[in-house]
Amino acid sequence: MLQFGKLLLRFHNPREPPDKPKVFQTIQKHLKLPLTRLREVGSGYNACTEFESDVEKLVTQKATNKLTSIGLEARLPPKIRAQRSEVCRQIDSWIGGKSADDLKQEITHHNPHLEVWEIIKFGQYTHVFKIEFVTINMASHALQHGILCKHVKITPSQIQHKFIGILICFNCHKMEEHATKDSPTQNLTIWSECTGNHT
Repeated sequence: MLQFGKLLLRFHNPREPPDKPKVFQTIQKHLKLPLTRLREVGSGYNACTEFESDVEKLVTQKATNKLTSIGLEARLPPKIRAQRSEVCRQIDSWIGGKSADDLKQEITHHNPHLEVWEIIKFGQYTHVFKIEFVTINMASHALQHGILCKHVKITPSQIQHKFIGILICFNCHKMEEHATKDSPTQNLTIWSECTGNHT
């Protein structure tokens, strides 16, 4: 069963947010993506799409430009960002030593079917880095077929994809029991460092 998609459309100016009809109309008319609902939250709208795969359509360059024009910015949920990401490990230091911008440009240039959203380096380590692709399908393609970078092949065995969804309550910090919105301690803050409920 396919799940609906959800992401945050953050207000550029919370004092003058765009009204719902304008948001619905802009996304439907210019992006050909009808939203199923918008729910206002403190910093923007939680936007829902019919399918989870539709969420990625709201972070394309065209969508970013249209949303910016009405005072919004799309923020992908962590789960989608994780699904679009792959970790490359056991990389030759000649490749891994390049800057994130260099790697992004080289991977996009040598792999016409892949488009990189962001490269994340891990400190000074040259044998490992993370690639966030523009779509989940691109990440899957890289995982199955490998990546060419600076004329060096990063094989599928060097690419690792691990995503484990964890349900966590950011109020009481319990894991795999309930979400924050369902917390039995709604008005009580429990400190993550000591698990006490003091101020």
